[in-house]
Amino acid sequence: MTPEAPGILIVDDSADKLVALESILVDLPVNIVKVRSGKEALRRLLVQDFAVVLLDVRMPVMDGFETATLIRQRSRTEHTPIIFVTAFGDETHVARGYSLKAVDYLLAPVVPDVLRTKVSVFVELFRATAEVRRQASSLRERAAQLHRLAASSLAINSALSLDQMLAVLATSAREILGAERALAVARVDERRTHRAVSAACEIPEVEDIDAAVSSAVSGTNQTYRTTRLLHPRLPGLTIDGSGAPAPRPYDVLAAPFMGRDGRNLGLIEVFGDCDRRFTQEDEDLLVQLAQMTSIAIENTLFSEAREANRLKEEFLSTLSHELRTPLSAMLSWLWMLRRKALDPGAAARAIEAVERNAKAQARLVDDLLDVSRIMSGKVQLDRRAVELGPVVEAATDSLAAAAEAKAITLARFIPPKTGPVLGDTDRLQQVIWNLLSNAIKFTPQGGRVEVQLRRVGADVEVRVSDTGQGIAPGFLPHVFEREGRGAMFVVTLPLATRHEEPYPRVRSAAPVEEARAVDAPCSLDGIRVLIVEDEIDAREALSVIVAQAGATVAGVGTAREALSQLAAWRPDVLVCDIGLPGEDGYTLIRNVRALATDQGGDVPAVALTAYAHASDRRRALAAGFQAHLAKPFEPGQLLRVLARSVQLPDAAEHEMPGMSAAAGQLPERA
Repeated sequence: MTPEAPGILIVDDSADKLVALESILVDLPVNIVKVRSGKEALRRLLVQDFAVVLLDVRMPVMDGFETATLIRQRSRTEHTPIIFVTAFGDETHVARGYSLKAVDYLLAPVVPDVLRTKVSVFVELFRATAEVRRQASSLRERAAQLHRLAASSLAINSALSLDQMLAVLATSAREILGAERALAVARVDERRTHRAVSAACEIPEVEDIDAAVSSAVSGTNQTYRTTRLLHPRLPGLTIDGSGAPAPRPYDVLAAPFMGRDGRNLGLIEVFGDCDRRFTQEDEDLLVQLAQMTSIAIENTLFSEAREANRLKEEFLSTLSHELRTPLSAMLSWLWMLRRKALDPGAAARAIEAVERNAKAQARLVDDLLDVSRIMSGKVQLDRRAVELGPVVEAATDSLAAAAEAKAITLARFIPPKTGPVLGDTDRLQQVIWNLLSNAIKFTPQGGRVEVQLRRVGADVEVRVSDTGQGIAPGFLPHVFEREGRGAMFVVTLPLATRHEEPYPRVRSAAPVEEARAVDAPCSLDGIRVLIVEDEIDAREALSVIVAQAGATVAGVGTAREALSQLAAWRPDVLVCDIGLPGEDGYTLIRNVRALATDQGGDVPAVALTAYAHASDRRRALAAGFQAHLAKPFEPGQLLRVLARSVQLPDAAEHEMPGMSAAAGQLPERA
């Protein structure tokens, strides 16, 4: 009989009686155990539960009544049914037997059918009781799993990040299902994947979600089951060839994360020992965990999107303020200039204010473009050995007028040499310019702003401090709340560790000396300039600027008009906007370069455009332009670029920022 069958314990000192009783019960679905003493019976009852005990009364050393007394004293056997089987049937023996809670007292010789019937009743009762116990244990286990499931749901939904959420899920899935290992992966989008692992033992072959499992689950959004033969690595053991543990079969179960729109968001995969395969209840629990996690993932993503929208609205609100403030100042000063209500001194200040605010807006546009490039991962750094002194001076000089307008003392402490750092000059100047600009903006009238450059060990440090409202350290998340204690920003850069040629280039916010060179008089007497600009106001302004320098100017608004004017008029230099309607400036210059020399194909050309990125400059030069000048620009700078393009003698004295090394050189024609 199988080990799962109920057991019958027969206790008698007579071997013949044991055989006789066994022969009566042999056809029942039971396991029969025979012993010949009370002491041996007690030992058996310590390790095994029996459906009924058939107990002889008269035995040497320990009789049946003494044995029954000891059986009843043990908690495990106090309710085990006992049937006395004996030839002694006087009332005293019977009464004593029933006093020991015997269920029956049979006299020999025993009627076989009666014995089989009585034993069968207790066998069925034992089987039913065992089933009830199994069901009760299963219910208790199920209740514990559901309790852990509820606790896991709270923990998953309380997680502060997707990584923490998946870590909670993996641990919960492993503990609830009794798995040896659990892996969870959430794929938010093509660039964002989060992963967590919880393991009782290491399985070297399993580094991540199995590709076949992942494909099946993500493709169908259904649970998936398989079996894998893997080598476990138990604590304290190493895998070194002959010492490696034998591979074991693992029951693998996976369930998907799925969005409300049916989109697959990832999966949870658990590994269990095949000696205890996952049940349907286990699969249901894993699906519930996955569904809870799916909702939590979507809630997290929704919160992130909502926060992103809130930040976007705040950004747009701030941007609107930053754009409108200089516009308001410019419009106000221009209104007064138009009315001619200002004396010469006030008119000069008005012009300075308009120029200053226009430059501030140009800088703001540059910053916005940089934000866009950062978000799209397209920022390119031109890292070279840079001496920070000229960079800090250039940024400070460009903001001196803004500080003076608010009667702010702009103090700078810049030693001649601090040692080169490895960085992008333009970006470094942009950082310092932004820090100084904010310091001036948030410092009240008559305040003080300091910029200090110094060597600190193996680093170079730039400090910008002001006497404005400031930010308390504990309130950094609320950066727009004012505390009235000023602020200090510190930029620390390591010294360059390898020799590179210093690179002193600065942005268009140039030092005063360079600005004077830009504004120096430049004569374009005797040259003809063709301006291609679709914006009427811009074209008229360009025409006036160039004409006042002595040039003869023609202006058109399209590429087609430009080609006609080029053939009829043969200008000395072409100034062309890139963003033209219909055919753009790139198409125009390619068409020009396709012309023969006697038709104007070699005319020098300057790209004048609001497309100001380095890649735009490279594209313009590759298309056939000799120079690329980004809007907004200094009029004097445009004049010098034009003079250099036609190789006028006074243009060689100053090489302007924004001019390519290819300026004045024509591309080779095929």
